[in-house]
Formats: sequence, structure tokens, C-alpha cells
Amino acid sequence: MTKFHTHYDNLRVARNAPPKAIRAAYKRLSQRFHPDKNPGDADAARIMAIINASYQVLSDPDKRREHDEWIAGMEAANSASRQTSQASYSTIQHSAQSASDMALLEILLPIFNPIKGIVIWTIFYIIGIGVITGAIWLIDSAVDLFRGKS
Repeated sequence: MTKFHTHYDNLRVARNAPPKAIRAAYKRLSQRFHPDKNPGDADAARIMAIINASYQVLSDPDKRREHDEWIAGMEAANSASRQTSQASYSTIQHSAQSASDMALLEILLPIFNPIKGIVIWTIFYIIGIGVITGAIWLIDSAVDLFRGKS
């Protein structure tokens, strides 16, 4: 099962943690990573931003419910992907794309599209060099043939 990171992981609390526990975890972590206690530490500032974002989500009941639904969807998608990985290729080919699969594609396509373009242009470049080399060889052979060289 693919492990994904949640706001609960960021605050190091359980999913069923009450609001008091979430607030206590936020206070504990924010005291540890606060920029005033870690001047000039870029990692502490980054971690503090993550802690703040996680607390904003988990302290708001509506945002927390949406986050819990997202987690349930990700778990369902992971469970479904494990089951479909055992299926045949034709079954996988015809299965519908879930919302999480589309999100993954949105993340991966910007990475792979430039790579795909580079590979394609490299192949065209190699083929082009082969064609030019073959044409030069053919012309040289024809010139030698007409000059009487064997």
C-alpha cells in the first residue's frame, strides 16, 4: 500500500484526535520550530509553514471533514490499484480513471512531457544523421562508380 502524507502526520496526531489534542500538538511543534527560536534556519521555517497549514485545516471542522474524505478517497484508490494490479492488461486498460489518478497525471505530465519531447527529438536526430550518412555514402559510391573506381 502506498503511504501518503496527511495533515495528521504533519502534526503527529491520530485521525480521531479531539480538537484539544490537535491544538496541543500544534503548540508543542510550533514552540519547537518557531522562527524566533530558530533564527536563520530555513528548514525550521519550512516546517513551521507546514505545521501552520495543517493546523488551519484540522482546526476547522469543515476543512477537516473534507481532508478526511480526501484520505478515504486516497485509501480507496490505493486499495483499488492493488486489486487491479492483479487483473489482466485489458481489464486495466478499460477501467475508469478515478479522481486521484487524474491528480497524479496532472502532477506527472509536466515532468514527463519534456522528457518525452527530448527522447523523440533525439531519435529523430539519430535517424537524420543515419540518413545523411547513408546519402553521403551512396553519393560517394556513385561518384566512384562513374569515375571507374571499383
